[in-house]
Amino acid sequence: MSDRWIEVAPRVWVRRLEELDQTVGLVIGDDCCLVIDTGVDAEAGFELATAIREKTDLPWQIAYTHDHFDHWFGTAAFGESAIWAVGDGAHYLRVGDEARKIRAASYRREGREEAARRVSRTSLVPPNCRVNGAIGLNLGGRTVVLRQAGLAHSDTDMVVEVPDAGVLFAGDLLENGAPPSYDGAFPYEWPQAVEYLLSWKPQIVVPGHGDPADYWWARAQVRDMAEVARMCAEVASGFLTEEEALAHNPFGEKTMRAALDRCKALTPPPPPEAPESRPQTPPPPVIVYDVFDYHIDLTQR
Repeated sequence: MSDRWIEVAPRVWVRRLEELDQTVGLVIGDDCCLVIDTGVDAEAGFELATAIREKTDLPWQIAYTHDHFDHWFGTAAFGESAIWAVGDGAHYLRVGDEARKIRAASYRREGREEAARRVSRTSLVPPNCRVNGAIGLNLGGRTVVLRQAGLAHSDTDMVVEVPDAGVLFAGDLLENGAPPSYDGAFPYEWPQAVEYLLSWKPQIVVPGHGDPADYWWARAQVRDMAEVARMCAEVASGFLTEEEALAHNPFGEKTMRAALDRCKALTPPPPPEAPESRPQTPPPPVIVYDVFDYHIDLTQR
């Protein structure tokens, strides 16, 4: 597979990258565009920036779906811009420096010396605009919503909603063609977070890796992740053995083992949430309250 564009909605593009089967995004407004993730290193970022310039010459802003290296190491090629993310710049630099060393060593073990050199010399560009909760970003004639996802695939997950096009960029909260990665994840909270983010029923869901899909595909994957969470809780309570969970889960033994190991490293499973207490739709990114001064005379009938 070579890198290629897929238009999933008017002026909403997905770039499918050969490296790591990654999927990045481009949302074009009238005044500027939003780039969603930038690739594995500066050279990959330069190739992405060049491809974007074939689509639009508008100024860009950038959104990081989370802090894993393959989603933001390409940003140096884009120059100065607003960069939106959950988590501050110091956090990104700290985890990025460690990830750069680990990834370079991994490439060298695979015999990919040139890839190791590329990632080693990549300059890290941390975010400079922090997202807490949800932010509506006006691109000119189109508003996208950057929404904090809570604890899920990582502790810095953020999705990008394009309401007028019915598109949700989910980052690594969802993957198409590969099982979820539970290393560093939060198995109990993850399916709840994604179910909440799907509550507006987007028509197109763009995963962090793999081809775009629809709402029903995303819903099915959330169901499987909820089953993994339930099995982890049942192993923790002694209702299931680890061997039973490894043999009868939706994603296979390796993925289930990673989920179980991660749960052991975290706190005990949270108590089940009453269905009526769950919000049915995400809150809007901005709420404005009107305050009225009034008086009630309780002596009048």
